[in-house]
Amino acid sequence: MKYAVLLHEKHHMVKNYHGEGLELLKAHGDVDLITMKSGEEAAALEPFAGLMKKADAAVIGSWYRPALRPEHWQASKNLKVFSGTFDNRFEGWVDIDYLESRKIPLIDCSRGMTPSVAEFAFALTLALIRDIPNSLYVVREGGWAEHYWERPGFVYGDLTGRRVGLAGLGSINQRYAELLAPWHCEIFVHDPYVSGETIARYGGMRVDSLVELARNSEIFNVGIPPLPNTLEIINRDVIYALPKGALVVLTTRMQVVEQEPLWERIKNNEIAAGIDVFLPEPPPADAWFRKHPNVIATPHIAGGTDFCHRRCFTDACKEAIAVLEGREPRFRTVKRDYLIYEGKMKN
Repeated sequence: MKYAVLLHEKHHMVKNYHGEGLELLKAHGDVDLITMKSGEEAAALEPFAGLMKKADAAVIGSWYRPALRPEHWQASKNLKVFSGTFDNRFEGWVDIDYLESRKIPLIDCSRGMTPSVAEFAFALTLALIRDIPNSLYVVREGGWAEHYWERPGFVYGDLTGRRVGLAGLGSINQRYAELLAPWHCEIFVHDPYVSGETIARYGGMRVDSLVELARNSEIFNVGIPPLPNTLEIINRDVIYALPKGALVVLTTRMQVVEQEPLWERIKNNEIAAGIDVFLPEPPPADAWFRKHPNVIATPHIAGGTDFCHRRCFTDACKEAIAVLEGREPRFRTVKRDYLIYEGKMKN
């Protein structure tokens, strides 16, 4: 089998995100590698497209989207799988209709980051409900709890049995729901794109609106990706429906949240939040929420780790091998996924 691989010297090779995956490919066939340098990405396109003409599989370094054109796809007569990590962004460079007509699987390993992001969201949940960061600061400043540590007015204490609202039930919140299972929480879900059967499989109960979801939630975990039709979908009405003292977890993108009401309620000591994503990023060095006791702010690290990026490329290689060996891939993308992420899919 012939594998055509496109990697970026700076973004993939310097930190050795590619090594494990490349060795897997070499163990299963012949590998032709194109390496791009910063500023020379366009020059690498035609040589790579040339390799695709004879390749059985094409594998792209994580998060890179080469500017392929229709003629490149149509010339790749032998291609049987196209694999990488693309964040579901295919507009203008992938001919999905052509790939589907030829039954060529399109693999997107973005969901390979799911375990790390979900676990981080779960860690934020535990940190919020036990007020762990503020207790750390007390000790570091030489203090100690005068009596029992508590947080009047906020959801605090045990996670067991809490009412948890999941805004969206994509792969991240599915894994988050699995992590919640031993704590026997009441899980409520709003996601118009997910079946009732799937919601039930993750122990959830469907609610009809985000406002109703917020109203039912002691813990409100936002797992909605930023799409044309989800920008600021967690709006003022949703945020003000949260009960006083509720805890908010955000690890997807701040673009899905209307910021003004979020910050209002936090400043007014009405809700607390664990937030890993901001707009803009980085936020100003003197941003008030960096030091506010009602905010656990982290610098977009839920999935932004070396081991995540390395796993994504390794998964892309494993998926290409699986397809060529006649096995079903885990991360196949279909046109429905593309339509959802472009905001073109109707409920």
